[in-house]
Amino acid sequence: MKKKRFELNDGLRYETLLLALAAVVVIVIYAGTLTTPFIFDDLSNILENPHIRIPSPSLRNLAWAGFHSPEAYRPVANISFALNYYFNGYNQVGYHLVNIMIHLATGLFLYFLIKATLCTPALNNLNKHYGWIAFFTAFIWLIHPLQTQSVTYLVQRMNSMAAMFYVLSMLLYVKFRLATGVRKKWLLFCGCAAAGLLALGTKQIAATLPVFIILYEWYFFQNLNRQWARRQAPMLAGLLLIACIIALVYLNYHPLNRILADYKHRDFTLLQRVLTEFRVVVFYISLLLWPHPSRLNLDHDFALSHSLINPVTTLLSLAIIIALIATALVTAKRSPLVSFSILWFFGNLVIESSVIGLELVFEHRNYLPSMFVILAGVYLVFRYAKPVWLAPLLLCAVAALLSLWTLERNAVWSDEVSLYRDCIKKSPAKARPHNNLGATLARRDFLTEAIGHYRQALKIKPDYVDAHYNLGYALARQDKLEEAISEFTAALRLDPRNLKAHNNMGVVLMLQHRPRKAIEHFNAALKINPMDADVHNNLGAALKSLGDLDEAIKHFSMALKIDPDQPEAHNNLGAALMQQGRLDEARRHFLKALQINPDYKEARRNLKALRAGSEKK
Repeated sequence: MKKKRFELNDGLRYETLLLALAAVVVIVIYAGTLTTPFIFDDLSNILENPHIRIPSPSLRNLAWAGFHSPEAYRPVANISFALNYYFNGYNQVGYHLVNIMIHLATGLFLYFLIKATLCTPALNNLNKHYGWIAFFTAFIWLIHPLQTQSVTYLVQRMNSMAAMFYVLSMLLYVKFRLATGVRKKWLLFCGCAAAGLLALGTKQIAATLPVFIILYEWYFFQNLNRQWARRQAPMLAGLLLIACIIALVYLNYHPLNRILADYKHRDFTLLQRVLTEFRVVVFYISLLLWPHPSRLNLDHDFALSHSLINPVTTLLSLAIIIALIATALVTAKRSPLVSFSILWFFGNLVIESSVIGLELVFEHRNYLPSMFVILAGVYLVFRYAKPVWLAPLLLCAVAALLSLWTLERNAVWSDEVSLYRDCIKKSPAKARPHNNLGATLARRDFLTEAIGHYRQALKIKPDYVDAHYNLGYALARQDKLEEAISEFTAALRLDPRNLKAHNNMGVVLMLQHRPRKAIEHFNAALKINPMDADVHNNLGAALKSLGDLDEAIKHFSMALKIDPDQPEAHNNLGAALMQQGRLDEARRHFLKALQINPDYKEARRNLKALRAGSEKK
């Protein structure tokens, strides 16, 4: 008697139960990260981004948040941060919950995309024979330790949300191709286009989507028919033109200049980056295969490649990549699923792992590319593991191991001090982890230890602008004002347009009772960014100290226009108004400062002085 294959064929009830089980496991292994604080690029994109601090979720406010935030080309992600802020301010739990929900939604869309893919003509309805493939692929992808950076690192919502819309767009396209009714087909097609636009508006990695929809069509609906490809040549050329136009817009219509400009702030050249990325991509493959927590790092220290044979692993890595792509091309007809998966991996890495002057290595870049690689691995296990019950048993063991590793990795992410200490342990010769740990310790008032890490960062990299600035700020907090000025001066010598260095240099000069010199630095900072609320507030304080109340009030008011919830500006404006005898207005601002920060002692003293003066009158 013919043996029945191990398959998921008991309908919606079992499917829902399995997906719910997967969701529970994901929630459990990420639950410990809900209070992970804002770190690294979270600071500039969320915590220090005034544009997301919307008073109401109106279209105008959301558009302002979307297109005026630091990453203006990622409005959808910026709007999601603005909505997070509107509902729960800077309570990081809400941000982490949204990131986890996005991850779960992406896994769900991936499950249905794979399930639909297995039903396409080219795969001869593999879902009937290997019904567990979709579940194990989505489950292993969801719990893979390599995804922690995209989920736990809040700003990488830009990455995970783009992937979510990308996969949704692919899913809707497949549903469109499999649908029969005309109205349903057009609704699905419009949904595919809308999801694609949302993906592109979340992060530029979605620019590859049209290419992979066409490649998917050719592989799984046209069975790699060359005549179909020739007939579609004009359409392909049109899509390529659209892709080029999108790229030109993102690169400010001067692609070469824009790409080369990125390297002015890097420690490597374009050629070095391209050569190094061959090794980086192979390193990514190794992390997919063996993602032990000891190998994962927020800030990898990756040695540069200076030529194809320096180091020789550059040439070996290039050979591995060429061999894998050749395998995909050679096996396309015989094993389209594996072939497409290989091309998916390399194609979705090409934007961030080629000529654009980004950081060399980041684990989150594997979030989208890893999907079909895991699918290919799961498919091969089901295809070759004998007896039939061995495949799900092996994959359950893999899933259990990966879950434990992800739990272990997330324990490191649970606290920023432990995270940066982990970075230093794994990248001891890199300056940035020392600087980041120093900044974290400084925020917790461990200034002496923080200064030690800043000095270590500068020992490794003497021209490190951020470390000079941070060291200056920490020294200023220790009242070592001359040393602080020396560090701010070093930062400004290296980067004359460093807004924070100008601003804090001005603050230190004010502490030395040198307001006129301070005003020069505040004005320089405003030339860099006229919409910085802190600088307007500080400039107002300097002008007030010189007795120029009218100009001071203008700057305090501008600070509050930019950031209405800044208690210092309310207090300073109230004090200036009180000096002008505008007591009712002053009272309102003192009360507002105390409403924002009930522990603000200076505002309370000013309000008390105002009331005492009113009673004497």
